[in-house]
Amino acid sequence: MAVIRTNLEKSPFLKRKLGDLPQRPGCYLYRDEGGNLLYVGKAKVLRNRVKSYFQNKSLDAKTRRLVARIWDIELIVCETELEALVLENNLIKEHFPPFNILLRDDKSYPYVKLTWREAFPKVYVTRKLRKDGSLYFGPFFPASTAYRTAELVTRFFQIRDCDIEIDGKRGRACLKYQLHRCTAPCIAAVSQEAYREQAREARLFLEGKREELKARLEAAMWKAAEAAAFEQAAQHRDALQQVDAWFTRQKAASADLDDTDIFGSAVLDGQGCVHRLLMREGRMVGRQEYLLDDVETFDARVLAGVLQRVYSADTPPARILAEVEPEESELLREWLSGLRGTKVRLHVPQKGEKVDLLSMAQENARLALERKFEPARLNEAVLEGLQAFLGLSHLPRRLECFDISHGQGREVVASCVVFSDGRPDKARYRRFKMTNEQNDDFANMQEAVTRRYKRMAEEGQDFPDLVLIDGGLGQLHAAEAALKELGLEQLELASLAKKEELVFRPGATTPLKIPKSSPVLQLLQRIRDEAHRFAISYHRALRAKRTLKTELTQIPGVGPATAKKLLLAFGSVTQVREAGEAVLVAAVGPAATAKVLAWRTTT
Repeated sequence: MAVIRTNLEKSPFLKRKLGDLPQRPGCYLYRDEGGNLLYVGKAKVLRNRVKSYFQNKSLDAKTRRLVARIWDIELIVCETELEALVLENNLIKEHFPPFNILLRDDKSYPYVKLTWREAFPKVYVTRKLRKDGSLYFGPFFPASTAYRTAELVTRFFQIRDCDIEIDGKRGRACLKYQLHRCTAPCIAAVSQEAYREQAREARLFLEGKREELKARLEAAMWKAAEAAAFEQAAQHRDALQQVDAWFTRQKAASADLDDTDIFGSAVLDGQGCVHRLLMREGRMVGRQEYLLDDVETFDARVLAGVLQRVYSADTPPARILAEVEPEESELLREWLSGLRGTKVRLHVPQKGEKVDLLSMAQENARLALERKFEPARLNEAVLEGLQAFLGLSHLPRRLECFDISHGQGREVVASCVVFSDGRPDKARYRRFKMTNEQNDDFANMQEAVTRRYKRMAEEGQDFPDLVLIDGGLGQLHAAEAALKELGLEQLELASLAKKEELVFRPGATTPLKIPKSSPVLQLLQRIRDEAHRFAISYHRALRAKRTLKTELTQIPGVGPATAKKLLLAFGSVTQVREAGEAVLVAAVGPAATAKVLAWRTTT
C-alpha cells in the first residue's frame, strides 16, 4: 500500500482547518505553499469529503501527488449540492487548476467558424479554437469536408466570408454579390435583421437541425412568394432541396431522432482521449476529441468531470450515452436538465445500435490516442500497460500464445505463436500434432505446453516474458500443471477467455476485466486470434489430407493427383458423389469420370 505524504505537521493552517470543517454543502479549494490554486472540488458534506483525502489509504497516484502539495484550504459554503456544482464549474473555468480534469481540444483538424457575436456574422475555416463568443463546428475528417461545408453555407445562405468592416458605406459590392453568394451587407443591400435571419438558418444547418431549418426555409419561401418576391422564394426553394440532399448523404444515421451525445474513451500510458459523437435528429453531425493528462483509467469520477467541463461551455442534448454511469449521476442529471431546460437522460447502453455507436466512439478515441505516439513508443506504452494490468514483474517484450484446434476429436493440433515487442515474430511460430486423439482440450493444452518448453529447456533457449493461453480457468490450470512439472513455475502465465474477454491469472480469486477500448486488451486479442488462425489452418490441412487419402483415393484406378483435382473442383466427397457426368468430364476427363461413375454405383 502506497504511503500518503501530507503537510499536516508543517502547515500552520492545515491541521486546524481540518478540525473545523462544516457539515454543509459547498466547494473546497486546495492551495500549495506559494498560494497557487491546485484543485477545486464540491461536496454534499464538506467535512466528510475533505477529510477523506487525508484518511483514505487507497488513493490513486495523481491524488496522492495532490495531497502531498496541499498547504492550505479555502471553503465556500452553499445552500445545496447543486449550487456547489455550479460554483465548482465556474471556479474551474475561471482559474484552470492543474489537478482538475482539463480537456484539451485536439486542434489538428479544421473547424467551421461562425462569428456569432458580430452584427453581420461571417463563416470560414480555422484550426484554432478561441473563447471569443463564436460558434465552432467540427472537427472535420478529412479536412476537405470543412472547406466544402463552409462553401455550402456561403452558397445556400449567402453568408459572407470576407474581413471587410461592415458600415454600409462601401461604394460597390464584390463579385460574390452578383453570384448570389452574399447579400452584401457592406453596401447596406440587406438589413441587419434580415442578415441575422440568414445567419440563424446557417447555424441550424451547421448544427444538423434539419427539420427546424426546413420549416423556417419553407415558411420564408411561401412568405416571399405571397409578396411576389419570386427570386427570393426561388432561393429558399433551392436551399430546401440542397439541405435535403446534404443530409441524405450523411452516412451515420439512426431511426432514433433524440439529440444524443456519445462519449467513448481510451487510456494509454497516463494519457487519455475522449471522443464525443454528436447525433442530431437521428444523424451524426460532428465529433470532438478531448485529451486528458495524467489519468490511470476512465472511470465514473473521470467521466463526471469530463461531462461537467464539456457542458459548462455547450448546451447538453436530450440524451448522453457513456461507458459507465458517472459519479453522482442524479446530481449531474439535475444540473444538465437545468442547463437544457428539459430532462436530460444519462444512459449506459447494453445492446443494439447504441452499443455500436459507443464502440465507434471508443475506437475513434483509441485511434486518436495512438496518433499521439510514434509506432515504437506506442508498442512500448501498450506493453507497459499490459505489465501494469497483469502485475507482471518485468516488461513482456516476448509473448507466446497457445491454442488447440480439432474436429470432433480428429486431427487434434496445437499452435504456438510468438510476438516480440508487440509484433508477430513468425519465424518462431510452432505447431504440434497431438498424440491424444480425444476431445480433451485440457490434456491437449498440457501436452502442447510441455512439449514446447521441455525442448526449449533442453536446447538452452530463452523463455518468453509471458505465456498466454486461449481459454478459461481449465486451460490455465492445465498449462500451469505443465510448467510446474518442468520446474518452470517462474514463467508468467495468463489466459484469455473469449466469451467475455476475461483474463485469468494463476492464484487470482477473480478474473481481470480490461476495458474493451483499451489497446492492452486489443493486443491480447490480436495474439489470441493469430494463435487460433495458425492452429485452424494446420487442422484443416491435416483434415484435407485425411479426406484425400481415405475416401477419394479408394476409388479403383484413381490416384492422389486425380483425387486432388476432384477435391479442388467440388470441395468435398459428397459433392463428387452428386456431380453430373458432364461436370466430372470437364474436371478430370472422360477416363477418370468413368471410374468415378462406376464407384458411385457400388457405394
